[in-house]
Amino acid sequence: MRTDYRYIWIAVCCLLSTMSYAQLDSLQVLPEVVLSDVKLRDFSKGNAIQNINDSTITRSTNVLTQLLQQESVIYFRENGPGGVSSASLRGTSAAQTAVVWNGININSQLNGQTDFNTIATRNYDNLSVRTGGGSIPYGSGAIGGSVHLTNDIRFGDRFENDLILSYASFNTPSGHYKSTYATDNFYIDAGVDYRKSDNDFEYLDTDQINENGEFENTNLNLNLGIKLAPKHLLKVYHNSYLGNRNFSGTLTAPSDDGFKDRNARSLVEWETLAKKYTSKLRVAHIFEQFEFFPSGLEADISTIGKANRFTANYDFTYRFSKKTSLKTIVDYTTIAGDGTNIDRSTRNIFSAVALWNHKLTDKFSYGAQARQEVTQNYDSPFLFGISAEYALAKAYTLSINASQNYRIPTFNDIYWRGAGAVGNPDLLPETTNQIEVGHRVNLKNLEVGLQTYYSEVQDLIIWLPNGQGIWSPINVNATEHYGAELQAQYRYSFNKHTLSARGNYAYTQATNKETGDQLIFVPEQKITGSLAYQFERWNAYYQFSYTDEVFTTSDNTVTLADYAVSNLGIEYGLFNKKEYKLNLALRANNIFNKNYQTVAFRPNPGRNFLIQTTYKF
Repeated sequence: MRTDYRYIWIAVCCLLSTMSYAQLDSLQVLPEVVLSDVKLRDFSKGNAIQNINDSTITRSTNVLTQLLQQESVIYFRENGPGGVSSASLRGTSAAQTAVVWNGININSQLNGQTDFNTIATRNYDNLSVRTGGGSIPYGSGAIGGSVHLTNDIRFGDRFENDLILSYASFNTPSGHYKSTYATDNFYIDAGVDYRKSDNDFEYLDTDQINENGEFENTNLNLNLGIKLAPKHLLKVYHNSYLGNRNFSGTLTAPSDDGFKDRNARSLVEWETLAKKYTSKLRVAHIFEQFEFFPSGLEADISTIGKANRFTANYDFTYRFSKKTSLKTIVDYTTIAGDGTNIDRSTRNIFSAVALWNHKLTDKFSYGAQARQEVTQNYDSPFLFGISAEYALAKAYTLSINASQNYRIPTFNDIYWRGAGAVGNPDLLPETTNQIEVGHRVNLKNLEVGLQTYYSEVQDLIIWLPNGQGIWSPINVNATEHYGAELQAQYRYSFNKHTLSARGNYAYTQATNKETGDQLIFVPEQKITGSLAYQFERWNAYYQFSYTDEVFTTSDNTVTLADYAVSNLGIEYGLFNKKEYKLNLALRANNIFNKNYQTVAFRPNPGRNFLIQTTYKF
């Protein structure tokens, strides 16, 4: 019956006149920032962009999964704390949700996705979620949306240090230190994040505990900026991740598995600023390696996979006037991958992108986008997109966006050669056509928005067993996705008091067009919200999230139950001087001790606590 409504939903996307959002912040409005990824700021017309503010990032547990689970409409499928965590936007898969680091798509070349439990949030000055297709500016995988991790390089005389120390339940210490030094012509910051845990929480309503769940990881960050001349800037970005973790068992099966991650990302950018144009020459290296130990981290037998990616990118923006600009991007990427189950293979990709932006009047603006790729491995489609915004009133803006998007097969999809599984070199890229309509209302203390969308995915890549029981990926019939995302935010200050409230609601239908069944691990509804109250040095907040039931089998016969989780926190500023600031915080997670699972037979922790101190000097 669901598919009977698709034509109604397309009409709704095109005609509905309610409210949508763009660039809504969590709890407070961010000051203007200079992004290294200008495409996100200037060429995302009609897409919803949510920025996560500094205070929300600081009070989080420094794990991207936990932050975005509470602060966004993204659904996460997580194998317990510290385990593999994959994201889903608008009912798409983890490989259809791109992660963009300083303008570079960093999804794995091996499995096509990013493990959000390997990203330390405090490494970044700006965290943003862009919903809707973004394959034209950001490449393969940005079908459901993208998550953006951005470091700002700001010149000006200053020397700043941030130190955050915390201790949480299950013997979980963590620390973050970042030092920033800048002059009018030079900038450098360096940071380190460390976190470990016994992760031995009790399984609620059982006599079992989470065994073999220990983890330990370190994130290293370095960002550098030099003014070579008044109009020439040299920027360097680097991030390294070193992670050791065990994979815990389930309620029904024990595990001794161990896993090591070794990831490194480096980017050098030379930017030229002129009155009429801006040019950026970028060279990037992204290295990823995993090692899987079926009998524990100290075992002699392991499975290894690794990929090296080199990218040369030239980005040129020409401003015909204050209201009209054209951005062109040419990109050449070469990738080499190999491992225990992957023969050494290479992939070379050339792409050309054009992004047009025109503010026709004070009330109306529009844009157009195009992308073409060339590679020896597959026939890539020509992609085209259009968007427009119209301010119908001072407080109300209507937007529309239509685009084509794609995802190329990964190295695992094509080259995997393992026991019981084999890749498929004849796979076609996944392609989508999507349309979304948004409306935005901005009042004095209130921002409300709604984004409605419809998309269809062709040549979906899935792994299925053949008659001999050998698993292999194939292209299958289309899936369709439609839904709505509602955002509301309120902020009011009086005397020394500030009250903030925020809410997100996502309604998602994602179905197999052939069977009409909902796709697995796609909740029909997700709700998040928070209340925050600040008085002088005191700050208290309450967070709530609700996730609807999900199907775990393609025929929709087995489900995981819905769940609601609440968190409570309080903070006090011991010192708030110009030279230094000291803050203490206490946080209680899952305060109602809810027993819930995001993956079958993998319980999450019950009530748990965190104490944290933040020192800025």
